[in-house]
Amino acid sequence: MKMKIPVKVADCIGVDRSYIKKINRGIRRPSLKTARKIIEAMEGVISLEDLRPDIVNQVYELTTSNKQTD
Repeated sequence: MKMKIPVKVADCIGVDRSYIKKINRGIRRPSLKTARKIIEAMEGVISLEDLRPDIVNQVYELTTSNKQTD
């Protein structure tokens, strides 16, 4: 991940500070729900693509395949 999440964000979103540190080091990946909370707490400075590029790609593929079948 390019951008680091400030550890104080943990207090705002109700997770342990060690969890944020693990996300920053690439040891853990936040759930979609937690990723959204992080994005909101950071006022959009960090994106879902930064936190979970695997989800972004899947959402894009689903969106694209739905448009092709319409």
